[in-house]
Amino acid sequence: MKIAIPACIYEISEEEEKYLLDLFRRFGIARRRAYNMLRKGYIKSEIEKILQEELNLNSRYIKDAIHSVKNLPDGWVCGGKKLQKLRQKGKISKEEFRDRRDSFILSRGDKSKKGNLNTRIIFGEDIELRINVPPKYGESKRYIYPKLYIPEKYLRKYKHLLDCSKPYTVIIKKRFDKNGYDVRIIVDVESEENEGDRVLALDVNAGHTDFAVVDRKTKNIVAVGKFNHHETQFAKKGRRTYLLHRLADRIGRIAKHFNATVVVGKLKTSEFNGTKKANREVHSMPHFRFRQILKYKLPLKYGVKVKEHSEAFTSKVGRILGRFIGLDVHKASAIAFAIKVIDYNLFKLILSEVRSDEADGRLRARLAKGCGLTAPCQSLRLAGDEAFEQRLTGDPWYPVLSALAESVKASLTGRIWLVKIC
Repeated sequence: MKIAIPACIYEISEEEEKYLLDLFRRFGIARRRAYNMLRKGYIKSEIEKILQEELNLNSRYIKDAIHSVKNLPDGWVCGGKKLQKLRQKGKISKEEFRDRRDSFILSRGDKSKKGNLNTRIIFGEDIELRINVPPKYGESKRYIYPKLYIPEKYLRKYKHLLDCSKPYTVIIKKRFDKNGYDVRIIVDVESEENEGDRVLALDVNAGHTDFAVVDRKTKNIVAVGKFNHHETQFAKKGRRTYLLHRLADRIGRIAKHFNATVVVGKLKTSEFNGTKKANREVHSMPHFRFRQILKYKLPLKYGVKVKEHSEAFTSKVGRILGRFIGLDVHKASAIAFAIKVIDYNLFKLILSEVRSDEADGRLRARLAKGCGLTAPCQSLRLAGDEAFEQRLTGDPWYPVLSALAESVKASLTGRIWLVKIC
């Protein structure tokens, strides 16, 4: 697992800053040239050779520049299209546009080169960032040593990973207010995540997330509940991210308490196409960001494993299961999702019962339209509440689902958890 350690350059001399700004300019040119040459069909070895001669940068910087642009889409604008529009409208000067455009340096690590060859963290009385910059004429190499600040809590946890024993990547970015430089140090962290004895399945909805905790061996329901987070539907980006972190923390604590593995569905909201109101609600659900936070925060902070599984047809099963056990469709869908993860064959049997019943329902609807000799018998006209009453009083329409519902009702003895996030 990768983690980004925040840091900043808080002290640098004027002479060293000139070298650093020159490196920003050269690296920005390397990125733009590499992007254009890749689109023209140049191979990487040719690009490296040409740019090394043009820009007087070492091969590692050139390779990092190519790596940073190789997967960018067509029409990419260095610095962003928003910055380009500001320049086109005359709201910023040409010099300010160039200064903001060349505001990014990437240096990837290498274990064989003691962590990172071009930008190395040096611990002493002060923490310094040794940066390899383009030398002047007649010099073979040149380094600058600006002072680096890393928050104390990150030093306590990850200092042992920055002592040149493992590779780390360094990203340096200019601040637009020209008041220093932000640094991100990306390192690999071995998370102590364990495969839990239970499964905590999440059913993410607009404004609330329902969950169910199911034991892997016995398939008994340990707990069900709901997280209310309606503000995430309307909050601004920063506030929404804060609320999603709070939601992830609550989920992590509950999963750790029950020794459960968290399972979340991978829903592609962009492909959803329903009514106008449903589209608006679904598209405002921050699924991708929420899954990102869960996947890197829970293993690292709580030691809880997070998995992504397809939740296809869990709502279809949950809609019927909820009628048998007396729960709403969302909590029943979370139970069905957990069953699907634990015992997929059992879920397939239940799903086949539900889908075959739906097919019979469509057949009944077609036969009910007949008349005379083609008119169906009364038993085939049963639908809706009448059909449901027959299922409860007569022979079960869902033998496997009914058996599961009975076992679920027997284990639903505890309270339903209701957690309010905002």
